[in-house]
Amino acid sequence: GTLYQFDVKRGSSKALTVHLNAAGPQTRPQWKDASKTLTSARLSATGQRILVSARGDIFTVPAKEGSTRNLTQSAGVREFDAHWSPDGSKVAYISDQGNQHQLVISNQDGSSQATTIALGSSGYYNLLSWSPDANVLIYQDSNLNLYAYDLKRKREAKLDTSLRRQNFSVSFSPDSRYLAYTTVGENYFSQIKIYDFTLQRSQQLTDGLSHATSPVFSQDYLYFAASVNTGPAQVGLDLSTRERPVRSALYAAVLAANGKSPLLPRSDEESPKKAAAKTDTDDKAAVVKPVQLDFNGIQDRIVGLPVAERNYRRLEVASDGALFYLELPQSGASNEPPGSDNRNSASLYRFDFTERKATLVQQGLNDYELSSDGKKLLLVSLPNRLQLADAVAKPEPKALDLSQVRSFIDPAVEWQQIFDDAWRMQRDYFYDPALHGINWQGIYDKYQPMLAHVQRREDLNDVLVEMIAELQVGHNRIGGGDIYQAASTGVGLLGADFAIDNNRYRIQTVYQGDRWSPFLRAPLATPGASAKAGDYLLAINGVELTAAQNIYQLLDNTAGKQVRLTLADDVRGRNKRDITVEPVTDESQLRLWHWVENNRKRVEEKTQGQVAYVYLPNTADGGFYFFNRMFFAQTEKPALIIDERKNGGGQAANYITEILARPFLAGWKDRAGAGFTTPGAGIYGPKTMLIDQDAGSGGDFLPWAFKRLGLGKTIGTRTWGGL
Repeated sequence: GTLYQFDVKRGSSKALTVHLNAAGPQTRPQWKDASKTLTSARLSATGQRILVSARGDIFTVPAKEGSTRNLTQSAGVREFDAHWSPDGSKVAYISDQGNQHQLVISNQDGSSQATTIALGSSGYYNLLSWSPDANVLIYQDSNLNLYAYDLKRKREAKLDTSLRRQNFSVSFSPDSRYLAYTTVGENYFSQIKIYDFTLQRSQQLTDGLSHATSPVFSQDYLYFAASVNTGPAQVGLDLSTRERPVRSALYAAVLAANGKSPLLPRSDEESPKKAAAKTDTDDKAAVVKPVQLDFNGIQDRIVGLPVAERNYRRLEVASDGALFYLELPQSGASNEPPGSDNRNSASLYRFDFTERKATLVQQGLNDYELSSDGKKLLLVSLPNRLQLADAVAKPEPKALDLSQVRSFIDPAVEWQQIFDDAWRMQRDYFYDPALHGINWQGIYDKYQPMLAHVQRREDLNDVLVEMIAELQVGHNRIGGGDIYQAASTGVGLLGADFAIDNNRYRIQTVYQGDRWSPFLRAPLATPGASAKAGDYLLAINGVELTAAQNIYQLLDNTAGKQVRLTLADDVRGRNKRDITVEPVTDESQLRLWHWVENNRKRVEEKTQGQVAYVYLPNTADGGFYFFNRMFFAQTEKPALIIDERKNGGGQAANYITEILARPFLAGWKDRAGAGFTTPGAGIYGPKTMLIDQDAGSGGDFLPWAFKRLGLGKTIGTRTWGGL
């Protein structure tokens, strides 16, 4: 509506303009703990300071003595991917000053004016490495290109382009002449190439028949991990990649044609001692020794290390020649309890070439870094735990103090940077370079003025969602951020339905859950402390409960705590008794499984046990679990109903359609036991799929694939169409 002012004397009206300038609490400039949004951390040359990228600022943190320094202090500019110079005197990082990426080099103490190096006017960049001789910076862009910038010549060179999207993994040789890096081929396998900066050309080291990753140079070897069983796990969109173990071995490529394997047979022998010859460099800094690399026959000089084939990444070589690496748990090897932080599931190992065996160094990590002198370790656990230790077999890590890693944030200024960043990401990553024909600068000009009215981070997200929606494509969205989240009071839920009867709460349904899901707790279905449908709940923790009260008011702040319930068979208190239970915070899975099990029993009853029923809540974790849980347990039945109503999507469910489409190939007979078949389990008779309008994304793809493969008919309302 509009407010008007009426002039009594003139008998005329005019519209009033009203300005509401009240500032919301989220707009107040304030100090923020930036360590909670840590994106990278790297050790200086000797481990005296740690370079931290967090909340768009660059910090250096002392190992022990001194103060933390914020080198950038810019709420309106994002700086990230910071790297030390080899001597520790300078740092380099990416900045989005001016709404485009650029390289910045500054003194490590923040003194003097920083040097800025322009990058392309478009493209999203990441800084990867700084050469040991301090002359070359390596970075990549969003178009899968790998670049080198020569700081002396002030010249950029494109080294290579990968065919598929995967971050480059790079390593300089100690003399800076060579760069080992990875690219991904048409077969989805990562390959290792080596660029020669002297000859300005690249050659492939691996043969394309393995998935080779994590190269790292030493003086005489190039170490890397490689897998030959990773093919089925390469395309993460496919549901068939779930619970596929990836086994990698560790290898050493002997660089020189006359080089020796690091694992040559050894024998204890006496040998005459030779007096060390004094050289002119004894009292001078060590001279960098040239790396001898002979490509002829190098694939025949690749040596496997004597470690088990497991899931390895992030190889580094210490000053004593030991090889450090991370081992990650295998997909599907375990199912951790709810609330487990799987981000810190890596274990750090050290392979000793003298002992020729690997030992565990530290567990519970997300990543680690080795100082450029190879003598210090930085152990990283998310969200913000950093520990410093010597790079030895049995280190004694010391936690770093990150309490000073703080940024002064002006939310309005930061929101503008986030808006610019989101707009630029769409420009540089959207699958169609033409952006569906939209004038993307015009879209910027349309939505940017709305920032003047943003009062909360949630408001900013709404603006970004609307801006991105102009591209009219699914699965392109934004959420989260530094939003206000009040602490939950922990309302306890009992996993039951209630009805009011004679002014009392009467239990209508007790949800039992799935007996074969160990983490799905049903509070009222615990042996020795259970309730049943028809029981009356008379009191909670001794407080009488009547229809005049809200049951959940008495269950507030009880989730996960012991609660005493008073039950009886009728409102008069017949067979009155107390049980102690622990309410849960979420009973949705209890209700879902109750619905699913009732459906399965109904199908079994109506078909005299001839038709299997399988429900798929999504095509991700839950769908994979439900399919394996329900399909294989019913393969003795000749027909199948797949129910994907309200399917929330996730991945492309090729795993499910491939199993449903498998033909019967053979039967095998056992003298005493039942026969078995190849494939080992299958339902080869009629199949149908139930669909509805609430199934989308992967829930759209699954019924389409089901029909395309001719597996059967779909029954129900057409799916959402949000693929």
